[in-house]
Amino acid sequence: MIATSGTAAALAAAASHLRKYGSRQRTVVSRAEMTRIAKQLSRLPVDERQQIEGIGPRRAEIIVAGAIVYHELLDRCHLKGFRYSPLGLRDGLLAQMAAEHDRSTRSGKQIESERWESITRAVAHYQVDLKHALDVRESAMFLFSALRSVHGLAPEFREWLSAAAMLYEVGDYVNRNAHHRHTYYIISNSEILGYTPQQRRIIAAIARYLGKSRPTVEDGPIKAIDPAERAGVQKAILLLRLARALNLGRSRAVQKVRVSQRAAESRLTLVPRRRMGVDLELWAIEKDRAYFREVFGRELSTAAV
Repeated sequence: MIATSGTAAALAAAASHLRKYGSRQRTVVSRAEMTRIAKQLSRLPVDERQQIEGIGPRRAEIIVAGAIVYHELLDRCHLKGFRYSPLGLRDGLLAQMAAEHDRSTRSGKQIESERWESITRAVAHYQVDLKHALDVRESAMFLFSALRSVHGLAPEFREWLSAAAMLYEVGDYVNRNAHHRHTYYIISNSEILGYTPQQRRIIAAIARYLGKSRPTVEDGPIKAIDPAERAGVQKAILLLRLARALNLGRSRAVQKVRVSQRAAESRLTLVPRRRMGVDLELWAIEKDRAYFREVFGRELSTAAV
């Protein structure tokens, strides 16, 4: 167990002082040591506790309560001990801010790795078809890049769209009926590492509207999002709907998609694999033509070669 902040620091210092380790600061405190420390600290008067290096006059008044909490935690959970870390919540927040600013940093790569590992773990846990999820994600990433001049989304939406593409079927695990609502609940309430609660709600909202319903400003999932992000979420939802449409048959019938832009029209040309048809995929995309016009103010046309 890793422990941070003032109480953990004081107990690690007490372990060094009371067990006579001299000036060498202990960072690991075993369960047996924690039992002895809790007993010893509770027997000492406040003025003697103040003399222990690392505790001091202010923490001396409350250290007994902290020691008992740590003793009980280690004992009841059958943990071997704890390791004190001088890093805390503030350090983590700064590291995440740096990572969000520049993904090439060490912390950026670590958070990216944690996110992907957490997402793939959720895919496995909720028995999502991994092959299909990866296909939809690949299509979503392609559309995000190819239609960048149309959607104008901030770079962070690419990450959120990617996560939504991987997780949009988790609701099937609960029930196929109303599975889109189940998807929203699971994503927004799951501990997907590397994402803030607000980011999880954005991902959940993007994954929520892949059925017949379309988002409105009165919907709970949309109202739960910061107003500044709502327009972007609407655009990301449409991109994911198109990505899903390109993979609706789950047969990888679409080998390639070509995107072209005209004055007021975006055209998707589907290149099928040999001896395969893409009628189902074309039909699914055509269903969102009106929605495309509503969100982007442009016409959407499709063709197959």
